[in-house]
Amino acid sequence: MHLLHPSSFLALMLPFSSLLTQTHASPSITHPRPSQRPLPLPVHVIHEFPKGTWIENIAVRPNDQILVSLATSPDLYQIDPVPHRRPPILVHAFAGYTSLTGIVEVDPDVFYVVAGNFSFEKFEEFSPVFGSSSVFEVDFTNNSRVGEKEGKETPAVRKVADFPTADLLNGAALLSRAAGDILLADSLAGAVWKLNVRSGAAAKVIAGEPLLKPGRSSGVNGLRVRGSTLFFTNSDRETLNCVPINASGSAAGAATVIAGGLTVDDFALDDEGQAYVAVSGAMNEVVKVTVPGGGVTVLAGSPQNQTTIAGPTGAAFGRGLLDRRSLYVSSTGGIQGYLGGNFTVGGRVSRIDVGSAGYYG
Repeated sequence: MHLLHPSSFLALMLPFSSLLTQTHASPSITHPRPSQRPLPLPVHVIHEFPKGTWIENIAVRPNDQILVSLATSPDLYQIDPVPHRRPPILVHAFAGYTSLTGIVEVDPDVFYVVAGNFSFEKFEEFSPVFGSSSVFEVDFTNNSRVGEKEGKETPAVRKVADFPTADLLNGAALLSRAAGDILLADSLAGAVWKLNVRSGAAAKVIAGEPLLKPGRSSGVNGLRVRGSTLFFTNSDRETLNCVPINASGSAAGAATVIAGGLTVDDFALDDEGQAYVAVSGAMNEVVKVTVPGGGVTVLAGSPQNQTTIAGPTGAAFGRGLLDRRSLYVSSTGGIQGYLGGNFTVGGRVSRIDVGSAGYYG
């Protein structure tokens, strides 16, 4: 979740307010070939929610069904990757919470979802409730099917842990599948927590690192672990960064900036370690960042077309034979709608055929 200060956002948006927009069709999935393609790449809309629906995060199940968390309601949905094949399925509504943020898979088809309390009624007065974050397990491995034709499933859901001293838990990443450890970004505190999903034990493992800290609103956001490196975005500082870590998740050295000048939200890594980053604010782009090196290539979207990818928030690679080289992107419908109520499109799940396969640790 990229919490952009309203005055900063409006200043960014003014140069683009009179430009025309366009939309893209939603063909069935085809197997993209890993070759050089003209940029920007086409964006295929898989599903669009009603206007005013903020999709915060995205993950893909082993069966290639897409999970999305909503920030404007405490709802976890499943989306079929083939457009119009079946309607979205409400997997679970988390009673007692207003919003969902990060999603991460540990064991196959067992996901962990962050829930918390904050409001979008007045975006300019956005204020998460301190200590309201919790993490839940959503286990599809022993689900009860209630409608085979519709693909409906009822997973087992249980609370793993409450975080009474966390400000706002946001992005989530797998640290160790064997140990059952995940990392969680505390965006307002500028810290990273480790949670053992089997015992429920939690502790801050990185705090005080300058590149994690917020500026005006939101600091560390998206997280991904590859080997002994933690990659993370910082929304306020507009950077993609990395820090060496120990097996415990604690920092083994200082963090460094990979790329800057990007209004970053969450991201995905491909199997070669390259980063695919959701860039929101006034940019509305998905970019590929070369790791190492920090070179930035705009793959899709543009500031001149505010509805191609309106407010991208997260990215996840497909896991099927036909879409393993495709990137699925979640979006909000555009932050300007939450500031003034002038929504152009709803939150969307879109597909971009990037020609690289994802890294799933």
